[in-house]
Amino acid sequence: MAHEATPKTKGNKLLFPPLTCELAASTLTCLVGPYRSQLRDYLLMLAGIFKPTAGKVEVFGNLTSELNQHQWQKLRSQIGYLSGMAPLQSTQHGLMNVMLPALYHANYSFQETAHRARTLLIELNCQFEFTCFPAQLNSFEKAQITLARALILDPDLLILDVPFNGLGAKERENMGALLGLSQQHRAICMIGGLQHPHFLETYADHIIFISEHKIINFDGWEAFIQSENPDVQELLSFIVERK
Repeated sequence: MAHEATPKTKGNKLLFPPLTCELAASTLTCLVGPYRSQLRDYLLMLAGIFKPTAGKVEVFGNLTSELNQHQWQKLRSQIGYLSGMAPLQSTQHGLMNVMLPALYHANYSFQETAHRARTLLIELNCQFEFTCFPAQLNSFEKAQITLARALILDPDLLILDVPFNGLGAKERENMGALLGLSQQHRAICMIGGLQHPHFLETYADHIIFISEHKIINFDGWEAFIQSENPDVQELLSFIVERK
């Protein structure tokens, strides 16, 4: 939950209106707007990676601004983070890439971690050899590994940063189906959903439009596309043109 929260901007010169929102279990919330760098700063704040510069962000009952290092690390283990722009470890095969977060954060044995990773890859319908290295895999297979890596600790909150990045039309449909299954018992917050509008139309419970001067909350895709706000309509017209 965020209340009048302003993110750390990392030198970004855009204006950042305060955000109030709540991410509930089994829901998908998508942040949309004209500036992806701005959206990412809000996303990192909601993920607890950076503390807000004003207002408050509460994750699982914890105010992120009040956490010490140990508490912050424990919180981070409950949050999965998937980025379509983050490379896999090129020197590790697919199975090991999935295992790494669990080996770092959890107390599982190596064998138990490997079993959990294999089970997860099977559940995601991965058709490739799990000991293949990233350079041997196509873009969708890499995306499957990235998703499995984000899910290995069974997080209560899943953060998606442009999850459809680098995927073709059919691959986006397949990835969207996997992400839809991941929504069943956790909260999901994402940016980059407008790379694949059909995914938002099917799964989005909340869409939050963010620009330099306003934040508007919408209950789902239909409310979003029916908005008469000129800034929202301009963004939607860009999507239509891109198609």
